[in-house]
Amino acid sequence: MPDRLIEICELTRLIPGTDQALLDQLNLTVQSGDRIGLAGASGSGKTTLMRAIAALDPVSSGKLVFQGDPVCDMPQYRRRVIYLHQRPAMMAGTVRQNLQLPFTLTACKTTFDESRLTDWFEGLGKPASILDQDVATLSGGEQQIVALLRAIQLDPAVLLLDEPTASLDAEAVQQFEQLVGHWMAGATERAFVWTSHDSAQLERVTGRRVIIANGKVSQPSVTT
Repeated sequence: MPDRLIEICELTRLIPGTDQALLDQLNLTVQSGDRIGLAGASGSGKTTLMRAIAALDPVSSGKLVFQGDPVCDMPQYRRRVIYLHQRPAMMAGTVRQNLQLPFTLTACKTTFDESRLTDWFEGLGKPASILDQDVATLSGGEQQIVALLRAIQLDPAVLLLDEPTASLDAEAVQQFEQLVGHWMAGATERAFVWTSHDSAQLERVTGRRVIIANGKVSQPSVTT
């Protein structure tokens, strides 16, 4: 049976100073192998939920459990559960420097593996010399690919993909989807949650759909 990676239990987030719930006693389980498509109207709470799962924003009540234990070590959790949004944050410098950045953090216990990244870039048809390129010269699609590589090189258990290809051209979308698929195929105890306004993309890349409305999620259904 699949392992439970993340359990979200009765999660509630109120608009500060009000009783209005952005997330209303929400429950969701993410299991190993899950390819979840999170759908809902604009303003329904998709990003709010994704950021809550990533422990990036405070919640009013509820419990977040990772691999059977309540989340308490935030740096380690955020290395294992990584949130990637539509506009990647790049620091000034080369692609290599941006990819090396996570390994300068105390929570990171592994070392930078340039050969692994070179293989990934070459698999996308990009030369190894891209590592020496200034990130300011990259296209938006290339920057998003770099952001994804920066995440998956840490071997996370869960990726939270919040409209990651919304502003990319067709070639970059294809490369991004290919790279996520390659990452998922690399180990059984991995999962992702992907939000997109493109229903065709969700049909293409996800395995079950979760609908969020009024701060709650519906029962998921198998889509592929």
